[in-house]
Amino acid sequence: MDLNISREALSYYENGKRSPDIELLLTMSDYFGKSINYLITGKEYPESK
Repeated sequence: MDLNISREALSYYENGKRSPDIELLLTMSDYFGKSINYLITGKEYPESK
């Protein structure tokens, strides 16, 4: 699966110049096997009980 984004767009996301939209966050979450919370904050949140 490819994220279908340019290297330039990825660079903007990595450097905080742009933020991905929710659709791309969902795609990235699935692609990397990480939660959207992790992609945004770098932290996994415990599941609520």
